[in-house]
Amino acid sequence: MTTSIFDIPALEELPNAIEAKAAAERLLDERKVTVPDFPAPGVRYLDFYRSYERYPAIREAVTECFRQRYGGGAVDAVAGIGGGGFGLGSCLALLLKVPFHPIRKASETTYNVFSVSTGTSYSKRELTLAMDIVEHGSRVVLVDDTIATGGTTKGAIDLLHRAGAIVVEVATVFELISCAGRKRIYPTPLFSVISRDEF
Repeated sequence: MTTSIFDIPALEELPNAIEAKAAAERLLDERKVTVPDFPAPGVRYLDFYRSYERYPAIREAVTECFRQRYGGGAVDAVAGIGGGGFGLGSCLALLLKVPFHPIRKASETTYNVFSVSTGTSYSKRELTLAMDIVEHGSRVVLVDDTIATGGTTKGAIDLLHRAGAIVVEVATVFELISCAGRKRIYPTPLFSVISRDEF
């Protein structure tokens, strides 16, 4: 059944971080999109951006949740892991009026970068971060849409540390608790909008 984007009413101004998180969690639980056996057999893929693009209230709720948590000068910059962290991270950086540091997959157009090889439950990849964009000692929040095993997130944290950043926290929409990504990235703190053993 097709659902209209107008089925979810726009959120009113949210007065605090607790209410912002509760609103985002409720909307995500109702409208999350999972794809079974993709991109590999046995994997249930959480396609956050299908919900993010379809429902304005989800966009507003998630970005407001992050803005409430990291606003007020709590961070000097936002980093995002491509591709899931790019949309969220750049929106958050714009709201906070701080720089955005893209952590990109290696390609022919990545130049003068730190790089690290990482793995997920279904693939291997190389991540890169430009050497000349991070201010040494800056406080950075690292954004992605999902954390499962934490391999990609750990690689991104390592890149930011090599560039001289202080990673104050990882912010993610979905946390798959059963995959123990939180333990893998310890001692870096993790904030997730919605945490479940499975989705």
